[in-house]
Amino acid sequence: MYPITFISGSMIIDFTQLPPASIYHTMTQTVVPRPIAWVLTSHDNGQWNVAPFSYFNAVSSHPPLVSLSVGRKRDGSPKDTWNNIAKHSDFVVHIPQVRHVDAVLKTAESLDAGVSELDGVPLDTESFEGCPLPRLRGLPIAFHCTKHAIHLIGDGGQALILGRIQQLYLDESIIEQSSDSSKVNLQIETLDPLARLGSDAFAQVCPLPSGS
Repeated sequence: MYPITFISGSMIIDFTQLPPASIYHTMTQTVVPRPIAWVLTSHDNGQWNVAPFSYFNAVSSHPPLVSLSVGRKRDGSPKDTWNNIAKHSDFVVHIPQVRHVDAVLKTAESLDAGVSELDGVPLDTESFEGCPLPRLRGLPIAFHCTKHAIHLIGDGGQALILGRIQQLYLDESIIEQSSDSSKVNLQIETLDPLARLGSDAFAQVCPLPSGS
């Protein structure tokens, strides 16, 4: 039973009385939509690990930092993304498009350490200039990040990973032409970013009605 108080047809949920699994479910249902980081890291054996995370966002622009919240496997060991970043520092964050939803779900499946998720999805990699790791081919946004800090949260079951952005790849198809060379604007409808909702639901960008 949820610790719920009903007030005039509304609901107040007491998070201090909720078990962790219920808190996770409630947060993923209500903190929406969430951007998705599709993260590529390197295993010790040289295989590429690719996994999506929706506990992800920008943190700071000076220095340029992004955050990932990564948990543990069922056996209590850190998930591969956490382990690989802790060991090797470099990682690449991609922003998936709506057309990648099936591959995003496939790469969310748990595999043995050292096994590449790319073996089960129709994705290839290509070189990322200036980065020791490749990027996923066909993804229009890719951030080359290095480990800035890793903070254990609570009892250590979750890691807050801060990555410092070193380089940003943008595909020319999503760049909006502008006379102001000091800024980069993107064509959001062409980018068509995929966002996470609760359960197995996703969201996509839609244009505002004219006159809004």
